[in-house]
Amino acid sequence: MSEISKETQAKFDQGIVESIWSENGELSYVIKDGLNIEEYAIVIKEVLESQKEIAHDFAGTVTNESRTAFAKFEYKSGWFLEGLADGEIE
Repeated sequence: MSEISKETQAKFDQGIVESIWSENGELSYVIKDGLNIEEYAIVIKEVLESQKEIAHDFAGTVTNESRTAFAKFEYKSGWFLEGLADGEIE
């Protein structure tokens, strides 16, 4: 698992209200009102990519509780490329 700072993880933990999976396999996050949507899109992407628990790439979204703003992020699992780089897949 890639390392992220304790501050980044704490920011993620404190700002997230809920996560929602769509029927298409896309993940959306709702964050507390008053937080910076663009900043949280980056934080969420960093945390998810460090955990490496999702094996497919997807486009996710972040919105605030009042649904007045949103941002997108591109999650890259890295699984396939990591396997090639390590010689695990031929």
